[in-house]
Amino acid sequence: MRDLICGIDIGSRAIRIVAGEFSDGPRSLRIVGAAEVPSEGVRRGAITSMEDAVACVTNAVEQLERMIGGSVSSAWVSVSGPHVTTRASRGVGAGARTDGEVQAGDIERALEAARAGATPPNFEVLHIIPRSYTLDHQGGVRDPIGMTGARLEVEASIIQALSSHVRNLTKSIFQAGLEIDDLVLGILATAEAVTTARQRELGVSVVNIGATTTSLVVEEEGDVIHLAVIPIGAEHVTSDIAIG
Repeated sequence: MRDLICGIDIGSRAIRIVAGEFSDGPRSLRIVGAAEVPSEGVRRGAITSMEDAVACVTNAVEQLERMIGGSVSSAWVSVSGPHVTTRASRGVGAGARTDGEVQAGDIERALEAARAGATPPNFEVLHIIPRSYTLDHQGGVRDPIGMTGARLEVEASIIQALSSHVRNLTKSIFQAGLEIDDLVLGILATAEAVTTARQRELGVSVVNIGATTTSLVVEEEGDVIHLAVIPIGAEHVTSDIAIG
């Protein structure tokens, strides 16, 4: 059985799906097929007609399956739109080991505490991105695993989206016959794909201009320091030129 991984992006003007195959380990991904169909029932990253959106996703999946000569059962789904917001949060966790050595579970508890802090009830958390840790008042810690301390704090960026938009998006994928591996903010995936670790360390900005929205992420020292989705895209430029 082929070890396939698929990603799908539901945009306002096009729905794109791509499949890759692991040929020799997790870092040897080879693209084996891609399909793109015109998008209907989607506006600025939000579903406006469930029936039209499901039909377009189904069409894209069928085209991809014919191309790769096999079936697609699940996909990673890109999320975007002006309903995506980011905020800073702090979480605190106490070490569970008697020797005070920080383990992965301690970091998870601190991140969960950051997630729980003041998330609006109508929003859903997409990602928690740790920026720095403080261990017993020692700030600027990048990776506390293996260090010794009693109090672990984390400064994190919480990326969240309106729950109603997320539910409608996932529902359209399910009704098209796909399971969802996970949801990923589109601009973060783009930055990971088009930049190097060295660039993200020195400082880099990635801008993705779509039909109706523009997404931006700024990274420095390996951390996401700014993220925004603006409800202005290429269509607005084209319309302004046409009117002018």
